[in-house]
Amino acid sequence: MDLKRILLCGLVLAAASFAAHAASPMVEINMCYQKAGDDAVKIGACLEQESKLVQAEYKDAVERVTVVAKAWDKPNRNRTRWDKLMRANQAFDNFIKRECDFVKNTTKGSSTQENNAALACRINLYRMRTDMLENRYLSSAKQ
Repeated sequence: MDLKRILLCGLVLAAASFAAHAASPMVEINMCYQKAGDDAVKIGACLEQESKLVQAEYKDAVERVTVVAKAWDKPNRNRTRWDKLMRANQAFDNFIKRECDFVKNTTKGSSTQENNAALACRINLYRMRTDMLENRYLSSAKQ
């Protein structure tokens, strides 16, 4: 019985450690924003960090949806869903570039402020797409 308790405690601690580690990048980014205050250059550095994190999350979601699309195509022995997903991803990448270039070009202020606006645009759009992929395709794949 004592061994079971020890193993259970170990699993709980491991899970808590994993959860804390997974949340720490966003905590660090939030601290970065707090320290940056109104300094546009420091905010830009925080946006860069957040952009890297959000793009990594997006890449992970795309990879997981790709696996699902391939699984859906396998019974039919074709690549229809996979091909459409790849085209949708390319279209989304083009949309992000064009939309955020537009945001940058219509932002008034210094070049730093323009770059920050473009980064914030990218972050928001990647988050939106990641959420959409996870909610639409990955949650239904679990059922």
